[in-house]
Amino acid sequence: MHNVKIDYYGKENVKLGTHSFYPVPIPNGTYGFQQICELAAKNTTIEAHTIADAVKEYMKVVREKLCDGFRAEIGEKFVTLGPNLKGSVKDELNQDGTVKRAVTLKDLTANKCKSRVSAIVNPQFSDEFERSVSWRKTDKHGTPIEDEEDATETNEEADQNGSTGSGSDQPAGGSGDNGGGSGGENEDGE
Repeated sequence: MHNVKIDYYGKENVKLGTHSFYPVPIPNGTYGFQQICELAAKNTTIEAHTIADAVKEYMKVVREKLCDGFRAEIGEKFVTLGPNLKGSVKDELNQDGTVKRAVTLKDLTANKCKSRVSAIVNPQFSDEFERSVSWRKTDKHGTPIEDEEDATETNEEADQNGSTGSGSDQPAGGSGDNGGGSGGENEDGE
């Protein structure tokens, strides 16, 4: 991997009240499926369409196994997809905030949740990613904000310079969530 700078901006998490912010990464772009297949075929004797056909068949099997309730690995030591339920139940409250009805484990049923696919990024890949990137703070339109305290360097550069660098020991997206890079929160703070 090589070093690259990725922009981000801060967004207020209004669901938690004032003075709560989280980072929102601004990707450098998107590579489509065909573009990835063409890049993968470069410097090999395999044609891009052959890679695309093989990956399509691979993903059919992955989808089938997920729908059978199994986890499925995507690539070697990269991402594992698995079945997930998203939801929760909470106590019913009176207008004054006191508990009207306390929920119990019996109240949690699958029909009150949404069936989702979870994505767990392999911690080794997350560590490699962390060592390979640095971040630059911008406004929400991508205009850089100069902030001495926010200057980041890749962990690889930090190791060479003898500092601790920036970032977290936790894999990107946390453990077991949907793989979102902002601590499991989406742009609406969920």
